[in-house]
Amino acid sequence: MEYRYAMLKDPDKEISDHTELELERERARLELEESLRSQAGRDYQRLVSGMREQVLNYMAENPGMSVSEVASQFGIREHTIRAWKAHRTMGTYQKKKGAELSEEESEPLFNLNKKKQRKAGFVLRKRQTAFIHYFDKTPEGIICPHFYILAFANGCPFECQYCYLNLTLRHWPEPTVFSNTARMFQEIRDWLYATKKPSVLNAGELSDSLVWDGEIKLTENLVPLFAEQSRHKLLLLSKSANIFELLKQEPSPQVIVSFSVNAPEVSAKFEKKAPRPEKRLAAAKALKLQGWRVRLRLDPVVPVPNWKDAYEPLLDEINAVSPETVTLGSLRFFANLRNHARSGDEVFRYGVDERDPDGRWRVPFDLRLEMYEHFIKRLNSAGSGLRLGLCKETVKMHRLLGIPGEKQSCNCSYD
Repeated sequence: MEYRYAMLKDPDKEISDHTELELERERARLELEESLRSQAGRDYQRLVSGMREQVLNYMAENPGMSVSEVASQFGIREHTIRAWKAHRTMGTYQKKKGAELSEEESEPLFNLNKKKQRKAGFVLRKRQTAFIHYFDKTPEGIICPHFYILAFANGCPFECQYCYLNLTLRHWPEPTVFSNTARMFQEIRDWLYATKKPSVLNAGELSDSLVWDGEIKLTENLVPLFAEQSRHKLLLLSKSANIFELLKQEPSPQVIVSFSVNAPEVSAKFEKKAPRPEKRLAAAKALKLQGWRVRLRLDPVVPVPNWKDAYEPLLDEINAVSPETVTLGSLRFFANLRNHARSGDEVFRYGVDERDPDGRWRVPFDLRLEMYEHFIKRLNSAGSGLRLGLCKETVKMHRLLGIPGEKQSCNCSYD
């Protein structure tokens, strides 16, 4: 088989027309949903404006009444009362010279001055669109479970050479944390209440879930929301070893912490600003010992020279952690990504165009298969009954490896 290697003649036209059309349709759908939601939200806010203190004081005076009883008495939604209580607890409302700020103008939870923002490596700004949206864009022929994305931030300070965010966020290269947290937590509570099908909310798709946790206290405020219910699960995905805030909290079966790891040689070349893999694995082990649900992603595997030797120590360390799930994924990228890579483009020489359904360039199929077979054999040799899955792989690859398709257990799956 002959492969076309990634040499771009016109980088602005590399993404296919059908992909651009899908993106435009998705943008239009989200804009319509946001417009309808905003109008309904404004109508409801006008209805309940000025009631918050009255309702909360009434509950304090009548501790025996349930939230549903109070909501019925005042003619408002239960989740509105829960959100009011949470915002009061978190300090995301403040008063300005005797007058209350509206919910949209309230004090942000992530309230850092410019100096602290620069030191942490991000900027703060308000998010104008929804914080939560549904990920279901995987084309036919590529297997990936559907899940919800929590966009608490955009971008990441690690600047991994292969990272798809370098292309997705090419017009916003500076990592951004969104400051209008009152609305974000309102959306999360609405989602927890209104989404009937048990689902995963992934907080690590557009940023690293833990890298700024010490500064913005995301998990301190997010984990309890999931711990108090039993339907949905929160996924925290990270290349960071920053677990100090999590270690202060009680583990919850509704919260999954997942670490992306790679061979030391691969990480040193292509993940230069990220913590070393051994630090991430040590963090994973510490959380597991405390009782947290821990998953690992060996992704993206890169066929560096003597790749079996390069990955051997990592496989031993993964077996030592004994996570509930290990997800394997290979290097994959849209051809235009190499024009926006932040730390060189050496990694892209391992990709070829096999004209896969999603339009990404990948490690050649036969080599991918060989790598997966080797990793699966080594990980299964520990005899721990480890669950294994693949990330954004073809139906053919799943079939050859004997891994179930849509029902597989992987990093983003519910079970």
